[in-house]
Amino acid sequence: MFDGLFTFARDLMTNISITRRLYEAFANDRLDEWDELVDKDVLLHSTLGRDIRGLDALKGWAAEFIKAFRPRIDLVDEFGAGDRALFTVNIHWQHVDNFFDLTPSDRRGTSVETFILTLRDGKVIKWEVGDMTLDLVVYLAGDRGLFYPQNVIPEPIIEGAYLGR
Repeated sequence: MFDGLFTFARDLMTNISITRRLYEAFANDRLDEWDELVDKDVLLHSTLGRDIRGLDALKGWAAEFIKAFRPRIDLVDEFGAGDRALFTVNIHWQHVDNFFDLTPSDRRGTSVETFILTLRDGKVIKWEVGDMTLDLVVYLAGDRGLFYPQNVIPEPIIEGAYLGR
């Protein structure tokens, strides 16, 4: 009994350490610190892109976002157990520089995002973005015309029972 509890506690602390380090690197524009935490072939899914592969793609997007939106990124919460971890951030942003091909509009907003992580051997192998608010997505996809994937059915973490209703 205690072995299982010890394993759970160890995994919880290890995964929270990973989420905290990922958050702090993102919030402070130290993306190179992700190199030891994220697998080079990480699979990425977000509201604005699906099936994107690679640490370089993840860091490239994050670097462009930081440059263009000069965000203040506040940690809301974090959790980790076993091969899963997540952290939620509140992002205060303002579009002040080019974001890839999008010219700045000076628009500002606040977005809450949850990064849902799958881990293997202490590294992130899958990074999924769950938008809790749609301010940034509506701005980028609706107002500015960035591609927005539709009819996406994410793989469930746990499937519920069908009750025939």
